[in-house]
Amino acid sequence: MGIILNMSDAIILFSHGSVLCGAGQNLAELAARMQARGDAAMVEVGYLNYSEPRFGETVRSCVARGATEIIVVPYFLVAGKFVKEDLPQCIANAERAYPNVKMRVAEAVRFHPALADALLACAERAQAPAAWRDTKAQAAAFCRASKRCPLYGSNDCPATRASEMVV
Repeated sequence: MGIILNMSDAIILFSHGSVLCGAGQNLAELAARMQARGDAAMVEVGYLNYSEPRFGETVRSCVARGATEIIVVPYFLVAGKFVKEDLPQCIANAERAYPNVKMRVAEAVRFHPALADALLACAERAQAPAAWRDTKAQAAAFCRASKRCPLYGSNDCPATRASEMVV
């Protein structure tokens, strides 16, 4: 029922990125889980903007590691501007740079029967606002000093707060 991939294939999970450092933590964990399951020889993340690595860097890395076919999976619920306009440009750039690498693009998630179960699992963990997870603390594990991050230079920014403490 699933797709059959060769060991020289790669899956790139494509997302738009975020200015908030660490916002891609969940996507990185998903890629690592897919890699560990053996879903493809390589499962990586590539961002359109703000976050790193950028899509082009991820393609370059996969090709350098031997990828001959790359399947790009948009990490979006709907096929909006990022999927319909921005991603095709990224794919065209990659095809020009690596004409011997076959690129395929999956659909955005849109609807999948398992999505209802995933949303229900989230709903089952719902909490009152006082107990909501602190996304700033979660992002700290992936924090780096970036002037584009809205937390940069604030007391909530672990990267810049830590550098101020150095004597």
